[in-house]
Amino acid sequence: MNSSALIMMIVAITLLWGGLALSIIHLMRHPEQKDDSV
Repeated sequence: MNSSALIMMIVAITLLWGGLALSIIHLMRHPEQKDDSV
């Protein structure tokens, strides 16, 4: 693998796992509320 491919792979992995971690943190801080009004 050349250096540009490694950089793109690291960026893609960081975006994927970073987004997953941010979504988990957001859900832990603001849990979904049940909608029982139906």
